Amino acid sequence: MLEPRKKPLNVLIKSVGNNVTVTLKNRGEYYGRMTRADGYMNLMLKGAKEYDRRGLVASYGDIFIRGNNILYICIDPTHPPEPRVQLKQE
Repeated sequence: MLEPRKKPLNVLIKSVGNNVTVTLKNRGEYYGRMTRADGYMNLMLKGAKEYDRRGLVASYGDIFIRGNNILYICIDPTHPPEPRVQLKQE
């Protein structure tokens, strides 16, 4: 059994105030400062930006992400997601 301070949910809740990248099950990604998190992994992000495989899609103010849509979360990333499209080489 994990120690209480090492449980993933506790780590998430203690990380409120940090920048995060949230990857959804539909492969969409959001980057912003996490302002709230709860026991269901519902998150609120401030200054959120939406990314897809080509890069930045849109910028938002505050957004709410429902926990059951989350695939994984990267806490305190060094920078926003980068485009993942491979360029064709000639």
